[in-house]
Amino acid sequence: MLYGHRGLLNKAPENTRLAYEAAVHAGLGGIELDVVQTKDGEIICSHNFDLERETNGFGYIYNKTWSDLKKLNIANNRGGEMEQIPTLMDVLGWLPVDCIINIEIKTHKLLDISTATKVAKIIQRNNRQKTTLVSSFNPVSLRRVKGIDLEIKTGFLVENRRMIPFTPLSRADYLHPRADVFNNQTMDYCERNRLGTNIWTVNSGPGIAFFRKRDVDGIITDYPEVNPIEI
Repeated sequence: MLYGHRGLLNKAPENTRLAYEAAVHAGLGGIELDVVQTKDGEIICSHNFDLERETNGFGYIYNKTWSDLKKLNIANNRGGEMEQIPTLMDVLGWLPVDCIINIEIKTHKLLDISTATKVAKIIQRNNRQKTTLVSSFNPVSLRRVKGIDLEIKTGFLVENRRMIPFTPLSRADYLHPRADVFNNQTMDYCERNRLGTNIWTVNSGPGIAFFRKRDVDGIITDYPEVNPIEI
């Protein structure tokens, strides 16, 4: 399965309703999106904690209330019209029920279980357990999701091989290695431990073809329209 990374980035600003809907209209089977928690506990879609990179605001999301953030334009750096930061609850309401969603939880503290708790309960409220995968670099967050609902599938994100031994702590169903971390040893590890594998972020035709030949479960990409090139 190809997952559109933060939606469909060449069509709309990342992590916006426009980007998610563009990915659906392009026929993608899955969408990867990022969530963070505001100061007053709202779960919103953003890859960054700092506001300067993608919006016309300043400061950090975890120091701001949702009332502060809903006034900002997340399309600011793309020169687009006003586009509000979406909440996770809204996104799950917009997207088709058969769309597979990979929700990446961002935390700025290792022992933050509050964000994971809220995400899991939002998934439950929307009856999305069967079509949602929760991922994170934070194994504590993933363990918390499993503690709330075993039906929700989870994936442990790793950006180097030193992180792989922490996978059992996360109780994850999938390993999500960065593309350059995946090798035969990583594949063997996943097979021995009955872990699925989703790879990030693969942006070339040869790269997509390479991982498809290795029968990984999913590929997260910025450019899902790239045609795989046989290698």
